[in-house]
Amino acid sequence: MPAVLPDPSWSTEKLIAATKDKHMLVRSNAIILLSKREISESLEALIEALKDEEYLVKSNAMVAISAYGKQVSDRIIEALSDADKDIRAGAAWIIGEIKDSRAIEALEKVAKDDYPLARIQAKASLVAMGKGKKKQEDKPEEPEETKSE
Repeated sequence: MPAVLPDPSWSTEKLIAATKDKHMLVRSNAIILLSKREISESLEALIEALKDEEYLVKSNAMVAISAYGKQVSDRIIEALSDADKDIRAGAAWIIGEIKDSRAIEALEKVAKDDYPLARIQAKASLVAMGKGKKKQEDKPEEPEETKSE
């Protein structure tokens, strides 16, 4: 357990440094607090947190970034082509939340990504934006009397 958790009195710089702490709770709390700071100061640290090994930290970063809304669209669309697979996956999820139609072409590329999570997130976001293929309805089963034995 960490001795100290980040709190709102911490400077933005100290919070950014805390996103690299060895304790997951410190990193996670720093992400939450950074989301309440100026976007210009915190966005890159939040994007970098999409690479964290702990899913809770990644999730907090995705939610924090999406809370900024369409003002982050350009940077998140750019992140869809990032070299890091987790940044692509997180960006795909974020775009689905902010629903910026300018990202459709980039999402379609990520929907063919080698990384399964990035593909899934991109496809889900395309569906959320009304552009993807929805899961096909299950076909009704044949009546028992028409099945061959």
